Amino acid sequence: MKESFNYSYYLVAFIDVLGQKEAFKDIKDLPTTEEEKKRLMEAHSETALFIDDLRGWFDDFFVAYTEDKESPYSVPEDKKELFDEMRKSVLSHTRFSDCIQAYVPLQSKKYHSPCINGIYGVLSACGGMFLLSLARKKPLRIGIDIGIATELGDNEVYGPGFFSAYELESKIAQYPRIVIGDTLINYLMNLSHKKSQLPDQIKEDLEICKVMADNCLKMFIRDLDGFTVLDYLGKNFIDNFTEYTPEDQEEDSTKVLSMAFNFVEDEFKKQRHTRNRKLAPRYFMLYNYFRSRFAGGNHLEK
Repeated sequence: MKESFNYSYYLVAFIDVLGQKEAFKDIKDLPTTEEEKKRLMEAHSETALFIDDLRGWFDDFFVAYTEDKESPYSVPEDKKELFDEMRKSVLSHTRFSDCIQAYVPLQSKKYHSPCINGIYGVLSACGGMFLLSLARKKPLRIGIDIGIATELGDNEVYGPGFFSAYELESKIAQYPRIVIGDTLINYLMNLSHKKSQLPDQIKEDLEICKVMADNCLKMFIRDLDGFTVLDYLGKNFIDNFTEYTPEDQEEDSTKVLSMAFNFVEDEFKKQRHTRNRKLAPRYFMLYNYFRSRFAGGNHLEK
């Protein structure tokens, strides 16, 4: 057992796959007939196997995001090694039950850029996985914030930062969306204003932190209830989603968006038809968000 724990600041994303327990509805005993076996296997495929797929998507996305790529910027030869160091990312994730936790440690010694690069990667991965999951008819709820936490075994963090993200997902999100916490927004604003995160932080590091923070902030919008959410259908996000989608998941982005939109529309109509007073209003909000983005002709015609 670990005898000492070091607490520091982390970005934490808590991702919950919705509707998992409904797949096992009325399955209480081991199957005794072929039909019962089939039902259990179908439920397992819709739940546990999907979570494995989702975690695999995160793995693939993080690899695609963190792999060395030629920089789009022209850098003097004497600055190249410095710039390559500051382009690195720090990000991790783990699975437990039907949830996934992604996190980025924000303590840094030499450069702070890898921290904000990791945050940008987590935001991008969450939005990308959100769209792919909707296309698979598996809605997610996600809360993302910054707080203090400590690392446990198996790449898991625990502490106030974890509970802040969990509360955003479980109590604030309510319907499939990605809610952004105020502490994360304040952190990004500080970086945008070039507030130093390290003693004697060099100007190049400050500048990269500002650029990446601005890129993150451009992916946020204010939702109807006043909470900030990730605008995963906005142009700033979609361009990034297309760039970092792993090669083995390169379904045409328009196809993914269309499949996601069709699921949202069908789910809203189903909940309205059954007069589900809880879910109909929630899917109405999600449906309206999709319609507002597609109506502008940014991504596809419906």
